[in-house]
Amino acid sequence: MSPVRKPNMSFLSGVSLAKKSDYQTWMFAAAGLSLLFIAVYSAFSVVENIIEDSEHYEEVHLPNFAAITTGNDRKQAFFDFLEPFVAEANGNILEERAAALKLEAYFERNGRLNGSRMEAFNDQRQIYKLDPVESASSRSFEELLNRVDTIPASLALAQAAIESGWGTSRFARQGNNLFGMWCYEPGCGLVPKRRSPGKTHEVTVYRSPRESFLAYLRNLNTGSAYTALRDIRAAHRENGVEPTGRDLAPGLVRYSQERWTYVDKVRGMISANGLDER
Repeated sequence: MSPVRKPNMSFLSGVSLAKKSDYQTWMFAAAGLSLLFIAVYSAFSVVENIIEDSEHYEEVHLPNFAAITTGNDRKQAFFDFLEPFVAEANGNILEERAAALKLEAYFERNGRLNGSRMEAFNDQRQIYKLDPVESASSRSFEELLNRVDTIPASLALAQAAIESGWGTSRFARQGNNLFGMWCYEPGCGLVPKRRSPGKTHEVTVYRSPRESFLAYLRNLNTGSAYTALRDIRAAHRENGVEPTGRDLAPGLVRYSQERWTYVDKVRGMISANGLDER
């Protein structure tokens, strides 16, 4: 190991603390060195955090499910691979919901939110595509909590199986897109081979299956097409009932051009594979 170099302090040679001007020089030098050490330490801390985060969220590639020739084995492998992503995403949402409920409890006790709490409240509203408000109200909390909620694993897994052909579709293999989600900017994704003339949509490309799940859950929790799903879920919550995938399936009537036939497909997938037990 190379010897640690001592800082070059030559600029302080001949300085005496007995002199007021020299004392000030010492003070400025000490302050400068302190700032330097703080900056170096902060830089190392940032790098360390980035490394830790990248290790924690190490992206996992989609397995080659087509290589699993037995149908039941492929299904089991598909569900086992994807279920942790649902659990992680729902866990994040539960943390966000707990924070919103804590703010709501404070509001109910005090009749208002103070500056920092009001800022946190509006930050959550904007994340979930709600306009910020000048002051909190029972209605504004109801709007937020209607969106900050989990999606049953059974629903997510059933839709992933249908939309990705059990992980074997072109969009799943090439774009990690497990839910057939679209984007509309040229070059934003993969162009469907059977896209109707005049249509411009593409199928979104994600960096990982995990990213696909996060986008899917956010879509159901914020998209205007899924207001009915969120209302069904909220009604169950109000009655103290945990909603199942089968309960929420009717809220997907606008997810596909097949409308109610699609709802039946999702419910059939859940029943046929015992997904409500997951």
